[in-house]
Amino acid sequence: MQWVLFFSDRQVREQLFSRVDSTRGLLLVTGVRHGAAMRPPEGREPFATLERLHGDVLSQVLVADEGTTDGMWRDPLGDLGDRLHPDSRDDAYAAATGYLLLRDARPAAVVRKQGTPFEDLWFLQEALSRLTARVPPPDPAQRPGRRRAEPAPRSPPRPASGTNARATGPRERTAWDDETTPPRGTRAPPPEPPKKDPWTVLGLVPGTPLDEARKAFRALVVQYHPDKVAHLAPEFHALAELRTRELLDAWAEVERALSEGT
Repeated sequence: MQWVLFFSDRQVREQLFSRVDSTRGLLLVTGVRHGAAMRPPEGREPFATLERLHGDVLSQVLVADEGTTDGMWRDPLGDLGDRLHPDSRDDAYAAATGYLLLRDARPAAVVRKQGTPFEDLWFLQEALSRLTARVPPPDPAQRPGRRRAEPAPRSPPRPASGTNARATGPRERTAWDDETTPPRGTRAPPPEPPKKDPWTVLGLVPGTPLDEARKAFRALVVQYHPDKVAHLAPEFHALAELRTRELLDAWAEVERALSEGT
């Protein structure tokens, strides 16, 4: 059985937790990138083959990130990782960025995303074969690159302002590349929006008393303090900084207008 949840849904976190808690047996949870021109997530690889070959023993929850600004403020997979591994930031990060396998709502294994759906499929079947005798192990001769799967990723100690990409040699592009979902934190933040009315930005009615306006401004800006988003991926930090600048600029205009009117 397969379920697809979307970042744009305000209840995506609650729906994800509910699916995890209520599903018995083996469950695969992972994030996918999704766009209007892409096929439905459940019809892509490796998910379609897993459903066709092992749908009787494996359920799937695919959390689709449409790349919208609204969805970027949500981190359902990160929340799930933190919930499952409250005492290990590295384990929580690995669960949120890879293919998370659970048995009866408890973590059983994490398979790191290898780069292509076909490589991922081999390592997923290998992991499943260790969890249940009903999934046969994949052919060792077909092991991608004849190498071991890379270890689970470690969470960054602190969000960095930039990333150092590991150099790799060129490879032939495949039809699946556009549907391969990169790890969290690789999507660039959206462009800065055009200037808005400062009263609208702060959610205030023109002429609001200065003290009341100041309280409303402080309540808004504290939501985007770096400590509030430190556990999220780098693009969220950039978006929080953008939102904070927008609030500060709006407050400067509103405060000036209110001060001049008193």
